[in-house]
Amino acid sequence: MNTEPTLTLGDPRLDRDHAQLQRLAQHLSQTRNRQEVLAALDALTQHCAAHFATEDQDLRLMQGNDDAVCHIDEHAAVLKSLAEVKDWVSENEDVVGVANLVQSLCAELQRWLPEHVHYMDSAVAAYRGKNRFGGVPIAFAPRSPA
Repeated sequence: MNTEPTLTLGDPRLDRDHAQLQRLAQHLSQTRNRQEVLAALDALTQHCAAHFATEDQDLRLMQGNDDAVCHIDEHAAVLKSLAEVKDWVSENEDVVGVANLVQSLCAELQRWLPEHVHYMDSAVAAYRGKNRFGGVPIAFAPRSPA
C-alpha cells in the first residue's frame, strides 16, 4: 500500500518539473566523486531556480492567498540550502564528509518534495487550472484498499 502523497497534480508543467526535480535529486544521491557532486548540484539548482521562479510568479498573482509568502520562503530556503551545500563541497575534500552531506541533503529533499507538492503546490495547480479552464479541474487518483 502506497501512503506517500503523489507528485501528480494534473498540471502538466508542474508534474513534469516535479518529476525532473525528483530525478535530479536521485541522480545527486548516486554521485560518487566531488566533480560529479558539483555538476549534479548545479543541474539541480538550475532546475529548482527556474521552477521556483515560475511558481513564485504565479504565487504573486494569486489574490487572497495567505500561504503565498510561506510558499515563496520555502523555495528560497531550498535554494539557500543547495548553495550552502555546494559551497561546502567546493571547499572540502573530505570524501566521507561530502558523501554524508549529499546523502543528508537528498534524503531531506525526498522527504520535503511530496509534502510541499501536496500541501503547497496544489494551490498553484488549482490557480493555473482555474485560469486555463474557468474552474478547478477534478483529478482522480486510485485509493488504497482500506
